[in-house]
Amino acid sequence: MRKLIAVVTMVFAFTISAQAQDKKVSNFNDAAQKDVAALIAKITVEQSFKQDMYTLMVMKHEMLAKAKTPAEKQKISADVEHKILAGVSKEQRKTLTNDPQLLKQLSH
Repeated sequence: MRKLIAVVTMVFAFTISAQAQDKKVSNFNDAAQKDVAALIAKITVEQSFKQDMYTLMVMKHEMLAKAKTPAEKQKISADVEHKILAGVSKEQRKTLTNDPQLLKQLSH
C-alpha cells in the first residue's frame, strides 16, 4: 500500500510539474508574439524574418527566466539587441534605434 501511495504521489507531482512547464512555455510564446507584433507594427519585415524574430524572442524569454544575476540578464539583452539590429536593413535599424522604448522591450 505504501508503494502505491508513493507511486501515485510521484505521478501527481510529475503531472503538476509538467503542467507548470507547459504554462511557462505558453507564457514565453505569448510574450514572444507580443514582441514580434510590436516589431512589425514599427517596421515591415518578410515572413521568414518574422518567424526568425519569433524564435529569437522565445529564446530571449527562456534565457532571461533562467538567468540568475542582473549581469547575466544584461548580457542576454545586449546579445538579443545586437541580433535584432544585425538582421535588419540600415533604414530599419535607424527606425528601431530612434525608438529606444521599443528596442528595450524587444531586447529585455
